[in-house]
Amino acid sequence: MSEQRAYAFGETDDRVKIAVTWSEWPNMLSAGVFLIVGILIFATFQDYGISWDEMLQNVYGIKLLQYYTSGFNDMSAFNYSNLYLYGGFFDLVAAIINRVSPFGMYETRHLLGGLVFLGGLIGAWRLVYLLAGKRAALIALVCLATTPLLYGHGFINPKDSPLAWLLVWVIYFGCRILDAPTRVSTGTIVGFGVSLGLALGTRVIAVAFPTYVAAVLCFSMWVQNFEAQRAHAVGYQTWLQARPLLAAAPVALLVMAVFWPWSVQSPLNLLHAAQVFSNFSWHPLVLWGGQLLQSTELPSLYVARLLVVQLPEYVIGGLVLAVVGAAVALRHGGLHIFNTSKGRCFLFLAMSVAVPLTAFMIMKPVAYNGLRHFLFVVPPLVVLAAIGIDRALSYLSARGIAWAAVGWTLLTVGWAWQIVVMARLHPYEYVAYNTLVGGIPGAENRFELDYWGTSLAEASRGLAEYVAKNHITEGGTKAKVFVCGDRTSAEYFLPKNIEVTERLASADFYMAINDPPCRYRFDDPPKAIFEVQREGVTLSYVLDVRTPPDTPTDQ
Repeated sequence: MSEQRAYAFGETDDRVKIAVTWSEWPNMLSAGVFLIVGILIFATFQDYGISWDEMLQNVYGIKLLQYYTSGFNDMSAFNYSNLYLYGGFFDLVAAIINRVSPFGMYETRHLLGGLVFLGGLIGAWRLVYLLAGKRAALIALVCLATTPLLYGHGFINPKDSPLAWLLVWVIYFGCRILDAPTRVSTGTIVGFGVSLGLALGTRVIAVAFPTYVAAVLCFSMWVQNFEAQRAHAVGYQTWLQARPLLAAAPVALLVMAVFWPWSVQSPLNLLHAAQVFSNFSWHPLVLWGGQLLQSTELPSLYVARLLVVQLPEYVIGGLVLAVVGAAVALRHGGLHIFNTSKGRCFLFLAMSVAVPLTAFMIMKPVAYNGLRHFLFVVPPLVVLAAIGIDRALSYLSARGIAWAAVGWTLLTVGWAWQIVVMARLHPYEYVAYNTLVGGIPGAENRFELDYWGTSLAEASRGLAEYVAKNHITEGGTKAKVFVCGDRTSAEYFLPKNIEVTERLASADFYMAINDPPCRYRFDDPPKAIFEVQREGVTLSYVLDVRTPPDTPTDQ
């Protein structure tokens, strides 16, 4: 009898072990996704070209490093172009790593960018795990990793991509504070301060995020005391709950000062930087809806519309589901849901998206180059979409296995399709548009594509092969190429027998990104000898202008 009971207990233990193991499948799959993304980063970081901001950013990082290595005597970083108005977190770290890196200067920066992207994915996974559990965290991880806009910018955007992922960590630690404002651990306070300081040490706009946390706390306290008819207690209780923010402030300022020393040279420098960026003086032309518009003339829905046409389709669908879910929750719980830790966190997450988008629609600051200045709203949007998808899958599962299978199949197909799109575009994932506009073939000549000019690297290699194949530089002569785009984006990849010239009239070849101003230089351009294409769309090209049918105007 005792043996039978022992067997029964052993069988039960085995079943429990199996159940526990099965419940961990989202975490195991998440670990696999992190591993795959890490492998891809190390396998492909050298594929990416140089974006037109990178040369200046690289020099800025070197100058910041010189400020420290000179014993604070070399102040050249504080008057270099307008970059002193930005924090130098990424650039300073890149300058330090480049002293020991076995890779090229820009290749090292691209690897660092990929690792920051991976670190941001970890932060987003932890955020969603906190808010919605392990399965939602897995869904969010895959959705973020398969968003071309985020993946592509991760390697080539030294300001906006690091900011976006650092703010994910700010949101995560902010939610930890909102989860239990009166019982916040020292680790959470330090984490919030460090992540906020790094974000401020990248762009000043990060200063808005602690105000979001404070606003959520105030609103939550108001709702709680209003319902209890104790409005007089709001101020005191808000003070109690705001203490973690005050404790994190010195940490944030210290970290910011390390990576953005100009910001603490004067008490008003932060305000000055914010004022400059709200009224930026550079007003480039922007391709929008098939027309070239001044950046000051873009419509109020410029950012919102780009989000709709550049985010993956399942993210758009997930956002609709998230809005529906929020409406249902408000209908059943009313404002009382904001007295709960989850309610406060979701309000903070929503504000991190809604406030910047609303501010743009009202204030219409200068914007250009697609979504890059608002890239920081994309991770929170994808996170909200993933949570909406997870809730929809739970709803379908409650209706039966068949319904759940349909939901998972649709989501998996969506992920697979997005991976195919990214593979086709590589290494220009950031130019992706969704099927609402017909992909990049539908976006061509309507919206900006390779505005960073990273495809000039591939065009340079193509020109080098053409010159070698046709023996153009035999006898020690050098071929001259005029670049319509950032010079460094091409010159870094050109061999010594090809040099860049600033005069189109003296050029043997013309290299350009597929941008209207570059096309306007020729009334009747010669046939391209090399084109960088993805999905049938030309991103950049090279012309042989040694004997053009019509001599172009020297510009």
